[in-house]
Amino acid sequence: MNKQEFYREKYRQKNKGWEDSQSVYRQIIDGFLMKGSKILDIGCGHNEYMKNVYAKTNETYGIDPDQRALDKNSFIKNKFPGKAEKLPFQDNFFDLVVSAWTLEHIEDPEKVFKEIYRVLKPSGKVMFLTPNSWNYNVWIIRLIPERFHDFFTKRLYNRQENDTFSKFYRINSVRTINRTLSNIGFKKRDLILNGDPSYISFNEILFRFACFLEFLMDKFFKKSKVHLIGVYEKHVIA
Repeated sequence: MNKQEFYREKYRQKNKGWEDSQSVYRQIIDGFLMKGSKILDIGCGHNEYMKNVYAKTNETYGIDPDQRALDKNSFIKNKFPGKAEKLPFQDNFFDLVVSAWTLEHIEDPEKVFKEIYRVLKPSGKVMFLTPNSWNYNVWIIRLIPERFHDFFTKRLYNRQENDTFSKFYRINSVRTINRTLSNIGFKKRDLILNGDPSYISFNEILFRFACFLEFLMDKFFKKSKVHLIGVYEKHVIA
């Protein structure tokens, strides 16, 4: 267990019912994914935390610009190198399109969500997990020059180097997400704002300070919690 996981578990014990955002995201997808569902994972990479959920269907597809990450991915059956701005799939093909830790890296989110809308079946769902640009963690990240992100990611969170990419945060607020997706034709099913004090919890003092910030956000600044977890549906007007 790395330091971030340690403080997440400590926060979970202090706050009964709290779940980390990745667990919430996984549970949401698990609730919609059925046997035979066609699911596309945008920015699928090689992380295996969705492996057991995706095992429910044989129709798993993934797209990622990093060929090395795709080569390491052992649980998505149909893998495509590329970007979401031009999806290599026919119209009305997928039941679900999902994406975790990817929206913050997209330069043209409107173009991407138009493509997602195109490849989704009517009433199909898009689900995502992404940082909230109104949260203090994102402000800190923006203050650090891009060339140092790999170094700090490895040292502070014990992640592999080269797993960090340029960040733009162009669709990373409640207002921007709702406006962009509704203009394209999506209908909001759910948009969850979830907190997590572990990102600056490098020691006990910082953990307590981060918990205090979470308390303030719960009381006064709910729209600034660190993560956005969304479920939107393709709405087709007859």
